[in-house]
Amino acid sequence: MRVLLVYWNPSRELLPAPPIGLAYVAGATRRAGHDVHFVDLVGRARPLEDLRAHLAALGPEVVGLSIRNIDNVVRQRPAWHLEDTGRLAAVVRAASGARLVLGGPAVSILGARVLDHVDGDFAVLGEGEETFPRLLSAIESGAADAPIPAVVTRARAGAAAEPARLPRFGASGLEDWVDWSAYARAGATWPIQTKRGCGLACSYCAYPAVEGRGARRRPPTDVADEIERVSALVGPRAFEFVDSTFNVPPQHAEAVCDEIVARRLRVSLTAMGVNPLGVSERLFARMRRAGFTSMMITPEAASETMLRSLRKGFGVEEVRRTARLARDSGLASMWFFMLGGPGETRDTVEETLAFVERHLAWPGCVVTFMTGIRVLPGTALARDAVEAGALAADRDLAAPTFYLSPDVDEDWMLGRINRAMRRCPAIVHAAEEGMSTYERVVDRALAALGVAPPYWRFLPLLLRVPPVPALRRRRPPLGRPVVW
Repeated sequence: MRVLLVYWNPSRELLPAPPIGLAYVAGATRRAGHDVHFVDLVGRARPLEDLRAHLAALGPEVVGLSIRNIDNVVRQRPAWHLEDTGRLAAVVRAASGARLVLGGPAVSILGARVLDHVDGDFAVLGEGEETFPRLLSAIESGAADAPIPAVVTRARAGAAAEPARLPRFGASGLEDWVDWSAYARAGATWPIQTKRGCGLACSYCAYPAVEGRGARRRPPTDVADEIERVSALVGPRAFEFVDSTFNVPPQHAEAVCDEIVARRLRVSLTAMGVNPLGVSERLFARMRRAGFTSMMITPEAASETMLRSLRKGFGVEEVRRTARLARDSGLASMWFFMLGGPGETRDTVEETLAFVERHLAWPGCVVTFMTGIRVLPGTALARDAVEAGALAADRDLAAPTFYLSPDVDEDWMLGRINRAMRRCPAIVHAAEEGMSTYERVVDRALAALGVAPPYWRFLPLLLRVPPVPALRRRRPPLGRPVVW
């Protein structure tokens, strides 16, 4: 069949995210014998017009639309990406008679409910490398009305459909489908998965709905093969391990690093998720030898009360230890904290902010705060909020929905964050990200100079350059008054 796969992700919270998931599906669909075309609308000035042009030129029989993000998960300036995706679906309906299939992380999280917001014929849940070609075969043979594992339709919205999970997976083949030069100009990193699935139980996280709880790890030699091949073919300035937790279990992360070192690959590396559960001086030393320049660290809180509430599986002592080891490692790090979860009070907010002021006020460290936690369907946070009467049981969680503890005032929290910025200029609020002309200009200059991303690792320096600290104090994030 003639298949057009479409990727568009309007989120710009940190870096443009390349379509690694859709690349996996595209390669599998081509291997199944179909005529696959791929259109990446990221960064396009007129995405709807570009999509119309591709539909007219190709005349596809099936269009697959990847939906990565439901929204931007920022309470203070919510952006509902499903609404934008609905416009793409409307273009497909108006310009083509193709069957429309929805997939991607957002679809796996929302399930059949996504079809209430985006006008698709089918929704593929979970990993689509086997499910999507199976659906194409059913469409081709006229059997698409019969139940297909991991596929939902409006007619079968009430039927149980378990997301698909592959027992093993390999390289993404992203190099076959994207123009990397556009991503390089935007400061993107090349995504690499070393494992799928996460066995942790964080209350707010919908990752298990996307990839499951059972970890399926790639052999380190396979990961190094992919990096070596992409380095030779494409030459990206940096690779990013996009596992939800790169270092859990730590032995696998260390083995990946050791294989890269053994091959003497001269690459720049970063990791999306480093968890305090799996850190050690040994791991960070291996990461440095392998070529890591930076990492993102995700404790979410530095209060025993809130770490238990969020079901993180570690305590404040592990967070302190991670801070010490991260500083000693010499790697740039971005730390993420979420304020306002169940049980949050002024005292617990103060514990987290005091930790940041005391332990993370060092060069090379960026701290990002979110106030209000996005409630996603199927999570423990959603269930707890319903049981506590804070959320209606029939609430459509496809729409941006946030939990904010009734025991703490949001204006006070934002003011306390602004006060902390005086001691730690490299604190940012999620509502600030992607909005600064200063950051955008610097990012473009670094990309033009050929500097390896991610460029957030330069923020600790950039946010200390006069007169930036004074301007941020004069005009604090979100226009909130500074509370000294």
